[in-house]
Amino acid sequence: MSHPDAALREAGWTGADGRLRADHGLLLVGDIGGTKMLSALCDLGGTVLQTMREPTTREGAPALVAQVVAQRDALLARTGRQAEAIVAAGLGLPASIEPGTGRIHRGPNIPGLEEGDIGADLGRALGVPLALENDANMAALGEAWAGEGRGRDVVVHIAIGTGIGMGIVVDGRLLRGATGAAGEIAFLPLGADPEDPATHVSGPLEHCISSEALMRLYRASGGQGASLRDAFAAPEAALDAVLDRLGTLVARGIQSVAAILDPGAIILGGSLGARPEVLAAVEAALARGMARPPRCAISPLGDRAALVGAARAARRALASALE
Repeated sequence: MSHPDAALREAGWTGADGRLRADHGLLLVGDIGGTKMLSALCDLGGTVLQTMREPTTREGAPALVAQVVAQRDALLARTGRQAEAIVAAGLGLPASIEPGTGRIHRGPNIPGLEEGDIGADLGRALGVPLALENDANMAALGEAWAGEGRGRDVVVHIAIGTGIGMGIVVDGRLLRGATGAAGEIAFLPLGADPEDPATHVSGPLEHCISSEALMRLYRASGGQGASLRDAFAAPEAALDAVLDRLGTLVARGIQSVAAILDPGAIILGGSLGARPEVLAAVEAALARGMARPPRCAISPLGDRAALVGAARAARRALASALE
């Protein structure tokens, strides 16, 4: 009976160095957020070959599965490949995913996400080994593998956009916790009363710094833009109020994280977290509150961080299936 490594090499999966051959198949990867879905096809080395983006459906879990399949088919059509070329998939969701059971919880940003078993439904629909993770976890995994966190023992990625999420990688492995909720920074008792039932779904911190909450603050402060994007494009006094709240509360969250994990760097991403103005506000608040604040940086991978992490997770799912 041949050794498993030799069998993989004979089947063409690995090269002489024992690593997966980049050209031996495709990975379907996706970053499914509360407002947009970004999908891509990658080679087995994690290189992104083709991407597409569209608004995330609000019609429940079955519609979300159908949207993932539709994006897969559209990406295949663009590349002229058949579905059989896809050998594994990795998808990030804005929710906690319980290890072992795959149960979805704490997923308020997509209606109906917690109903049924979307992991099993996606696995059946795609028909390949599937890695399903929290979207912030995927971004942290991407940073640890190929971004700002490469070579660091403890990698923390904080995504700020529709809401706020955090992923943690320690010694190359995701820190998930007992129920998959490790890193749910949105639920820190900051900014709002944690005993107020209104904060129990999204978390006290997210209750105050979600894009909807910041837009309300912007309006109340006299802002004239139609969106936060408009607010940053044409800065006015109302934007200062937004940056002050966002910078202060994110900094307090980082102080809590730093006290427990002592990361070498905090990597910011997401539609708001990737803005230099937000980084500056966070750093200023940290300087006011800490003698030795951790280094903060904007993700060099940008909105592809979760895709890169999803490719990493999909590779691991494939490797496990081939063993």
